[in-house]
Amino acid sequence: MITGFIGAGNLARAIVIGLLDKRVLSPNELLCVSGSGATAQALSQETGIGLASSRIDLLERAQTVVLAFKPQHLDTITKEESAASQNSLVISVLAGRTLESLQAAFPNARNVVRVMPNTPSRIGKGVSAFCFQKTPSDEDRQLVEDLLGALGTCYEVQESQMHIVTAVSGCGPAVFFQFIDYIAQAAEKRGLERDLAATLAIETGLGSLQLMAQSNQAPSQLVKEVVSPNGVTHALLTSLGDSDWSNIIDTAMEAAVNRSTELSKA
Repeated sequence: MITGFIGAGNLARAIVIGLLDKRVLSPNELLCVSGSGATAQALSQETGIGLASSRIDLLERAQTVVLAFKPQHLDTITKEESAASQNSLVISVLAGRTLESLQAAFPNARNVVRVMPNTPSRIGKGVSAFCFQKTPSDEDRQLVEDLLGALGTCYEVQESQMHIVTAVSGCGPAVFFQFIDYIAQAAEKRGLERDLAATLAIETGLGSLQLMAQSNQAPSQLVKEVVSPNGVTHALLTSLGDSDWSNIIDTAMEAAVNRSTELSKA
């Protein structure tokens, strides 16, 4: 059984390396191709996986096909390429591309899967959400979970939930990165070296998130354990509350969901 990647950029590379490192698949079970050919050749040389001569060559040889190119290139799939995907499982990591548009491009596929990964996938700490076009076989469900498990964790959702998933886990890393940067800026303004402030914030965040993941307590309860009446943390959270930050986050999430919805209709 061959798994082929159309597109060989950063995300495809992360998936391939994860599959190989976790020994889910071996190099002779993987194949790739890319538009220019350069990234596919580089990935093949780095990992030892096969290199297809064209998209149709890959589609004819692979039983599972991962679409990892730019979303707008879905419209360049030809009738010949579509026919070559007969009875294949097609897995898409194309942002904003709906199951309907994927099914239209690959009507002969045995099933189509839409996936929303995120950038921590590059280090095996990603969170991916996925949905099938139709009820999958046990084998296909396991295949998808194994593939996405090479990136971190994965969860099956309804396609209607993909927009909020995009806002939470797709956009989420940028929110955390920006939050750390704001902390570093504020600390530097008050006399602490910016690099040290960022390091302290990162390590505090890592420890706090791990504690929350391992605890049976709700996040709100963990907050209460840190706060002392009229203490330093109380002053900080009161200031954030006065800024109505819960409503700011809610409004920002709504903006992200709305934009994701708009892009899916483009």
